[in-house]
Amino acid sequence: MTNSLNLILDDIALPRFARVHQDLQAPRLDDVAGRINEQLAEPEFADTVKPGQRIGITVGSRGIANMPLIVRTLADWVKSKGASAVIIPAMGSHGGATADGQRQMLLGMGFTPEATGCEIISSLDVTELGEVDGLKVLFSSDALACDGLILCNRIKAHTDIVGPIESGLMKMAAIGVGKHRGALQAHSRGLHMAGKMIQTIAPVMFERGNIIFGVGVLENSLDQTRDVVLIETGKIEQTEPTLLEESRRHLPKLLIHDIDVLVVDYMGKNISGDGMDPNVLGRSLIGVKNPEMNVNQIVVLDLTPESHGNATGIGLADITTARLFNQIDFVAMFTNGVTSNGIAGSRIAPFMANQKMALQCATRLTLLPDPSKARIVRIVDTLDVAEIWVSEPLLDEVAANPALTQLTEPAELEFDENGDLFPASAPLD
Repeated sequence: MTNSLNLILDDIALPRFARVHQDLQAPRLDDVAGRINEQLAEPEFADTVKPGQRIGITVGSRGIANMPLIVRTLADWVKSKGASAVIIPAMGSHGGATADGQRQMLLGMGFTPEATGCEIISSLDVTELGEVDGLKVLFSSDALACDGLILCNRIKAHTDIVGPIESGLMKMAAIGVGKHRGALQAHSRGLHMAGKMIQTIAPVMFERGNIIFGVGVLENSLDQTRDVVLIETGKIEQTEPTLLEESRRHLPKLLIHDIDVLVVDYMGKNISGDGMDPNVLGRSLIGVKNPEMNVNQIVVLDLTPESHGNATGIGLADITTARLFNQIDFVAMFTNGVTSNGIAGSRIAPFMANQKMALQCATRLTLLPDPSKARIVRIVDTLDVAEIWVSEPLLDEVAANPALTQLTEPAELEFDENGDLFPASAPLD
């Protein structure tokens, strides 16, 4: 049935699209296990585990490349010492802030006993280690029940935290090992103060908890492992800011900066804390994250299954789809938003009946006299930007940039009988 919205959007002509390769500098670590084992043999780490001990390994909610392999390598080393290893979920309010929800998230991301050699021990119980600056220092009771804890996380620019400490080992401690209550503590003075809270709480956890060392994962601009760095617990606070600054040079990015419509196939908690990385989008919940980017409208088409309905970050989009809206677990999303004091990320963008209408709507909202001239970029997600699709009006800019290579001739987008492009990533396969 034709309705008034169809009458407005049906005549919006979308441009043709070509597939384009972005030549991003991306040094990659090929032997991840070898790099880890090389460092584990060094004196400062070699004797940190004793026979008969039980060692926990933290795993968060992000889909980090090679993380199951990293956990498996650490677990195998622990076992070689005559000890046993378990996985401790460390993800604050994610997974609906429930023990089973967090366990299911990890299983869905491939952290199965078969892949890692570890069982998952999941609860939200915490033990208070003291107070600092009026804040309780909370530590996973499951982790404390172990003889030692290996703190493992990616070190990277955060979506909403700005400062010398963003996403990394200290955040994994204060917000992840602190479980849901710890996440509430770290965000209790506002999202803009979360970085300082992490810097206040984490050092106390290092001093009074049982963290034996940290494992910092560094990525290249294609979401591949660039390095894995082991850090003694007492040196994490001093070392992490340097690694964070160095990691900024390797963030995923778009080489086209002036965009009328940015189409994102998938958002999700396994991709970014905000579902879509503000460092790529050029906008965030706390202001401009990447001033180079000038994006008029953002359209997001779908939610990753690994998110389990948590669409935090949908508030960054201007337009979305009924397909995405119908997958949202509002309790999980609002729990995450309220915990982080980033509830703006849970605001629902207007959702269209199908993906074609979503693209047409966003294109119309640019107010261009001729919508077929719109500068549109389409990506799978904000981590996967090696190959993108660009609209025909952008091809002259592509040709003029030696870091961009046109791979296909321009062609019309092919929508199915429901007006969808799905499976969303198919055109990029």
